[in-house]
Amino acid sequence: MEEFFGIPMDGIALGAGAATAAVFLFLGWLYLRNPVMFRYGLRNIPRRRVQTTLIVFGLMLATVIMTAALGTGDTVAHSIRSDALRLAGETDILIDWDTDNYPVPQDARRIPKSLVDELRQRFAGDPDIEGFLGVIQEQFAVVNPRTRLNEPNAWAMALPTAEAGPFGGLRDLDGNVVQLSGNEIVINEDLADALDAQPGDTLLLLYQGAPVEVRVKAIGPTSWMTGITQPNASGTPGFAADYDFLARLLGWEGSVGAIAVTAPGGVEGGLKHSSAAKAKLEAALAGQPYTVIALKQELIDLANTVGSFFTTFFMIFGAFSIAAGVLLIFLIFIMLAAERKPEMGMARAVGARRRHLVEAFLAEGMGYDLASALVGTLLGIGVTVAMVSIINRFAESGFGIVLDISITPRSLVIAFCVGLLATFAVISGAATRAARLNITAAIRDLPETRAVNPEAATLFGLLRGVLNALVAGGFLVLGAVGAARLPALLPWAALAIPSGLVGPFLFVLRGTNFAHPRAERLEGERIPLWPIWWVVTAPLYALALLVVWLVRERRPSRIPAWLLVLGIVIPPLGIVLAAMQDPRRPIPWAVGFATVGLFLAGLLFQWGLDENLAFPFGAAFSLAGLWVAATLRYFRYHERSVFTAVSVVLLGFWLTWPTGIYDRVTGELNGDIEMFFLSGIVLVTAGTFLVVYNADVVIPALAGMAARFRALLPAVKMAVTYPLTTRMRTGLTVAMIGLIMFSLIVMATLTRNFERIFLSDDARGGWDVLVTVNPNNPIADLQSALREAGFDTSVVAAVGSIRRADISEAQVRRPEDTDLSRYWFLGVDEEFLATTELEVKTLARGYTSSRGVWDAMAADPTLAVVDQTALTGGDGGFGLPEDILRLGVQLANGFEPFPLVLHDPGTGRETTVTVIGVVDDSAAIFFGGIILRQETLVQAFPDARYQQFVLRLVPGADSRRTAKAIEAALVQASAESLEKLLDDQRAAQAGFLLLFEGFLGLGLVVGIAALGVIAFRAVVERRQQIGMLRAIGFRRRLVSLTFLFESAFVAMSGIILGLILGVLFSWVIFTNGGTGDEETIGAGFTVPWLQLALICAVAFGASMLMTVIPARGAAGVAPAEALRFE
Repeated sequence: MEEFFGIPMDGIALGAGAATAAVFLFLGWLYLRNPVMFRYGLRNIPRRRVQTTLIVFGLMLATVIMTAALGTGDTVAHSIRSDALRLAGETDILIDWDTDNYPVPQDARRIPKSLVDELRQRFAGDPDIEGFLGVIQEQFAVVNPRTRLNEPNAWAMALPTAEAGPFGGLRDLDGNVVQLSGNEIVINEDLADALDAQPGDTLLLLYQGAPVEVRVKAIGPTSWMTGITQPNASGTPGFAADYDFLARLLGWEGSVGAIAVTAPGGVEGGLKHSSAAKAKLEAALAGQPYTVIALKQELIDLANTVGSFFTTFFMIFGAFSIAAGVLLIFLIFIMLAAERKPEMGMARAVGARRRHLVEAFLAEGMGYDLASALVGTLLGIGVTVAMVSIINRFAESGFGIVLDISITPRSLVIAFCVGLLATFAVISGAATRAARLNITAAIRDLPETRAVNPEAATLFGLLRGVLNALVAGGFLVLGAVGAARLPALLPWAALAIPSGLVGPFLFVLRGTNFAHPRAERLEGERIPLWPIWWVVTAPLYALALLVVWLVRERRPSRIPAWLLVLGIVIPPLGIVLAAMQDPRRPIPWAVGFATVGLFLAGLLFQWGLDENLAFPFGAAFSLAGLWVAATLRYFRYHERSVFTAVSVVLLGFWLTWPTGIYDRVTGELNGDIEMFFLSGIVLVTAGTFLVVYNADVVIPALAGMAARFRALLPAVKMAVTYPLTTRMRTGLTVAMIGLIMFSLIVMATLTRNFERIFLSDDARGGWDVLVTVNPNNPIADLQSALREAGFDTSVVAAVGSIRRADISEAQVRRPEDTDLSRYWFLGVDEEFLATTELEVKTLARGYTSSRGVWDAMAADPTLAVVDQTALTGGDGGFGLPEDILRLGVQLANGFEPFPLVLHDPGTGRETTVTVIGVVDDSAAIFFGGIILRQETLVQAFPDARYQQFVLRLVPGADSRRTAKAIEAALVQASAESLEKLLDDQRAAQAGFLLLFEGFLGLGLVVGIAALGVIAFRAVVERRQQIGMLRAIGFRRRLVSLTFLFESAFVAMSGIILGLILGVLFSWVIFTNGGTGDEETIGAGFTVPWLQLALICAVAFGASMLMTVIPARGAAGVAPAEALRFE
């Protein structure tokens, strides 16, 4: 994997490594500068080992998620790349017929063999091209008379082995070069396993119903030369044959189907010549009906794309856990600061400065950070191994390759460094916040007293808050976004961005001795050198010093409101005004940053509506809601009412938006998987505010329930009361658990509903067995062929015949369109139409049932039905061609039948059919495509040779045994039980669900660790309360239950929040097509209550286990000792 979100991985590794090195240099400088405070911070780590362990496991999650995501992406990319290189060998480029620009019938797509010699002569000695090889590819049924085993679909590669030297030659399993002549063949390992064949065996090729003898000269590795038609399709039985022998058999003397090209450098070295060689060949073949395909390079690009997809997918889903981890880091350091408040107050009283406390906290935090990053990287490797094992177990049909674990050192460096940097950033903010304390209140462990702000709840105070928020970073963000979105803002952005870069340094200098006026400055004035990170931005720091130096003696007693408004509009003036304000006057940061968020929301609204993007529009609406709440709270409106109302509005918006109710105002906005993360964050945040501000309403209900157990009533009341007095801690913990539960619930619920729609028994359409016939050996009448082969056809109740046209063989358009699209077609016979039970979910005018549609098609060969993908084009799904059919209409029952024009790319002939229905979504598994009469398909697409039969068996017949018996009877056909195929698909989906639930469940470590940390802290913090409770009659058991019930209340709040929001969100997006699959619109919705109950029970049980130890510790506190505790 070479890129992530379009950014080169090497660049990410270099940047993350440099930033990490800078952090360690900074810490080293702190140690050399003040080793006492550094050791003072580190000494706390080994003091409480259990708490330290909890903190490390809580902080490591971001690193685990990133290591697992990057490791899985590396593994997938490496495995596909290795498989592609192994199978393609030294074939770098393929010259094939250009079917797009030169459509001819399939049998006419012949390349003169003389062209191979012409190209060899023209490019002899070329540094980018080493050799050419003409080949023919064809499909045969193969029988081994000795073992009586057969393979109905084996691919043959006919080549002149004497000319294969530049390609490394045709080799056997021992690496020996093999030369073929006459009817000699080299079979690959897959065909050898299928036939139990060995060198010297005589095999029979079935071609047009006649057997042709060939002799196995050797067994070779499965590769392009031994029959692999697509080098990413491993597990394909095939063989290599002599060109002259196979050309005579097929009637292709003097012609080849494709020309392989190899570049110098061997298997991997040829890739660097691929682009140059392709350009030269295209120039040489200009004007001729051939296309040049950089085969190997395209496969390598595919490997990188798939690897990047897996990384992005896991990273997006893991973002919930990472967000919860960030909350945990902040919570931990808030609680550590609260625990050490008296200690820090004493340190400040004996001469320590605020920055000394920051240094100590950074030292302690980085001790936890370093340990968590190391542990997280190692555990991330383990998670990657587990994930790859699950993928290999359940995804055999999905990848066709076995994934080999490969985690690059680059990915480990990125995961370690980014995890460490993310934690360091949060620790820095938390440490700065913790160091701001009142010395007297801290020593006495009293609540912090806030200075009276005469500007509180005034418009002037609001303007000051906005100005300071803009200077602290708002100018930079708004300038960057404004410059990117609105050219008219470029002049303002040119002022805002430099001002925004200088502004944060003003707040670093705020309150320092340098910033004080002469009358307040201490002797020995010097320029502040801490924190040291100013070194990398010395010019900006110098500008900030200059501004402070110019205004520190000229501070006015009050800045006029109109001047503040000008400072908000004119960034350089805002910088000066921010430096001129009294540093001792409180700043309303919350409403200031919320207003900056409102300004940003305006830009995001414009972005979303202009580009039809859902993400910026949704983010803008959420930021606007935050501004409303912060502003009303600032003006002292009832806080509970404000946050409840705003939360309800945000919940209502995000739960109704996917229904399309706002499309009339906004138009249709496009979003992708990133909307899952944004909506989850906003929903859980709003839900958390709703819970925290209104949780007291459950106290009477809980008290009523506990009244039946009078002995527990005091413990229940105490358990609910304390979390509501510490809203910030409770809210952070509820949000952490809620985020993880939300993602788990949504994943489980949506997966179950997709399985119900697409993997139900309805997908079989009433059929039991699927028979696929070799195209070179067609079967006219399956029942007759089975009887002739000795098969007992009494178990067969009905047989339907299907002829398929692939997207490479068929094109289609609307009559009013000129551009052609590709799509799949199924031609079915009258018995299929008379027997099938496939549901037609959307009926055209004049039809009232599915049976009516099928009967109409049986009577009129010009009628057809389409599937849902034809309407939506699969919404640009992964792996679909850009020109796939997309009708772009949403049909309802009673729609007007409409025509489609079928275009044969070989002859240019066109046939018109009329669409009268849309088949049920479940049909996509086995019968996906446009279904029409078989004779119509053969007439429209004569090159469509792919033949299948479906069988309905009599009641009681075993479809699996019947399929095996049919396959044994018919050499030229393979048979599979549709029931078994569905069971395999369900098993694979269940495995992937288990994989993703386990991956997302890692985030529960965060919530559980948070509960554990809170519980341990509560025992220390409430030691005197525990003593008082014991003194007034609480027994040890009741004290222990109080702490357990408290954790249970918080855990259940988060679990129920995630459950309710997850189910509601899943229902809304599933039934309104918000998943990207419009097939789900209007579909029924099922809640997998048993599975959700199991998830909730595991989360709750783990949470309770984490609080048992601190609860028992609380019960063991002696009353007299606790009451004397200070």
